[in-house]
Amino acid sequence: MSLLDDVRIVVTPNGYKARTLFGAIPVPTFGSDEITNGGFATDSDWSKGGGWSIGGGVATHNGSTNANIAQSIPLTVGTAYSVTYTVINASVGSRIGISTNATSIQIERTTDGTYTETFTAATSSFYIRSLWNNGSPVSLDSVSVKEWTGADMDVTRGTAATRVDENGFVNYAEVIGSDLITNGDFTSNIIGWGNALISTVPDIVWNNGKARITNTTGSNYNTGLNTTNNPFNGLTGIVKVTGNIQIISGTASSFKAREHYGTVASFVLDASGDFEVVLSLNGTSDDLAIYTYTDDLVFDIDNIVAKEIQRDNVPRIDYTGGGCPHILAEPQRINLVTYSEDFSQSSWASANISLGISTVLSPDGTTYSYKLTNDAASGNHFVRDNSTVTSGVPYTLSVFIKKRTRDIVSLGDGNSVNILANFDLTNGTSTNVSATSSSIESFNDGWFKCIATITPTTTTLGFMIFSGDVYAGKDESGDFYVWGAQLEEGSYATSYIPTSGSTVTRNQDIFTRDGIGSLINSQEGVLFIEMAVLSADTINRYISLSNGTDDNSISFHFRNNANNQVRVILKSGNVNQFDSTYNPSGSTDFVKVAFKYKVNDFALWVNGTEISTDTSGITFTADTLNRLAFDDGQGGSPLFGKVKQLQVYESALTDEQLLQLTGESGTDFYESYAEMASALTYTIQ
Repeated sequence: MSLLDDVRIVVTPNGYKARTLFGAIPVPTFGSDEITNGGFATDSDWSKGGGWSIGGGVATHNGSTNANIAQSIPLTVGTAYSVTYTVINASVGSRIGISTNATSIQIERTTDGTYTETFTAATSSFYIRSLWNNGSPVSLDSVSVKEWTGADMDVTRGTAATRVDENGFVNYAEVIGSDLITNGDFTSNIIGWGNALISTVPDIVWNNGKARITNTTGSNYNTGLNTTNNPFNGLTGIVKVTGNIQIISGTASSFKAREHYGTVASFVLDASGDFEVVLSLNGTSDDLAIYTYTDDLVFDIDNIVAKEIQRDNVPRIDYTGGGCPHILAEPQRINLVTYSEDFSQSSWASANISLGISTVLSPDGTTYSYKLTNDAASGNHFVRDNSTVTSGVPYTLSVFIKKRTRDIVSLGDGNSVNILANFDLTNGTSTNVSATSSSIESFNDGWFKCIATITPTTTTLGFMIFSGDVYAGKDESGDFYVWGAQLEEGSYATSYIPTSGSTVTRNQDIFTRDGIGSLINSQEGVLFIEMAVLSADTINRYISLSNGTDDNSISFHFRNNANNQVRVILKSGNVNQFDSTYNPSGSTDFVKVAFKYKVNDFALWVNGTEISTDTSGITFTADTLNRLAFDDGQGGSPLFGKVKQLQVYESALTDEQLLQLTGESGTDFYESYAEMASALTYTIQ
């Protein structure tokens, strides 16, 4: 029997959307259709808000106002449902929202098509909402809602968060929507575009597939263009705007992009090239404006694209270290450095060192970082940012640094004397001088993430980057590049949290899936995981199958506890039926753990070795286990770690299959010695 024939749940770092990490199961199950008259054959069964009508086999909203069409149906709060529906005559100005909450829309569509997606019921009613239509009608057909049982995990964080992508760059985990701009490529004209923020000047004309803008001396006006068809009308959240600017004549200063009469985002483009900015929308904005204040300037704009992006609650598929990715789950952390990338701000004090913007490739894939260069003066060479902290509590400093001519740099606390670590940018090594710990991680294009954990002795921590190999500093030449400074309370570094003027909080990642009793065999099976914890601390970090309580659960515990420890417990009726521990060689190393459970037949396998067995104990009655989560089964002790794969099997596997799961060869199980010899290029004598 193939393992694939027995697996019921597979969770891997694969597909995702906002609020959801996709899991795989052999055959998803669906209940009966909860909707009556989903084909709108008659004008009945639906509660229609303002502007909604039913006729001709469709439901249509006239675009007069935001309004719902709804059915009160027996949805179970907290249960997952699959909805299929067809959108007709949609546009940017006619948006359809699907929800079980009259005011909070979970899913939105702006283009025609038939869609199938899942949602979690917030109430017993089902709503379809026409959003911000501005007189543009939109129609619906073929609405179906069915209870859905699948392995997708719910993801909650409520904030944006970064990861390392498949190309090795640090960027936000995000979901990108469709383009909101009409005629952004100016193929044949400038329809839909006008003068930026003013009525008469500057001149804007179409020029060979581009929009050409001209401003004159002494105009004192914004020079640029803006949309005139309200693509941002009613939108909240953020949009990513990209485009190209070609300077024809004159010298440009920094350009700006903004929602018309709304928030502004600046970008530096002194010469021709592509640009990218992110705008925050407040729900009352309408048009996009791109402009500069420069007189005597002529420039072309082309290829304008604006796409909605979602970053809150987006799962992080992380490629740190290269190779196969993992699911990243981290605790809440605050970056106390208020300007993490702009070292020219007054919050960063400097001594005997000059700063300049560089054009080398940064860890995020842009060309924005700072070059720090020692001057000829004697004494310390450094930049420093002060933050209020708690004395006697560990904090971790981290910053990305790239060598230019300087070999050694140091990180430390400028207010707690001689607490620092040194970093060798040539050999990629770190040395503790007096820090609690230090480490260095290699990134793209010669960059290193330098990390030092210290315990300050005062309530003000001076995050210092020293251009020297000792705290005292020397009269030494040399320069290097810096980007992405972070100071966080805790004994280890987490993923980068960008800041620009204030501290920023990244909330804890939470992964759960409730209501999946039909996918779990409570009486026998196997729970398998390949993962690593983030830190060797003494706090239990859990992954569990449960009924929502600790009384009936299978839990994997990961912690240091003076020894590197993996502990597996099956608790039935609040009584431990199986309890075994294993101490791997490193608590932060990836480990493959499989636990087999069956009445009077338990076994724990780790990294291809059977660790322990037990031939006495019960499991659970049928349909007891219905929850999979990265916690202790009831929301406590969440996992902070990296998960490469998780699988749930519906039967107690054989020893050969457990070896196959947990061995170094992974799922490449050899059926014979000859097959193994061939695969490993052994010579049989």
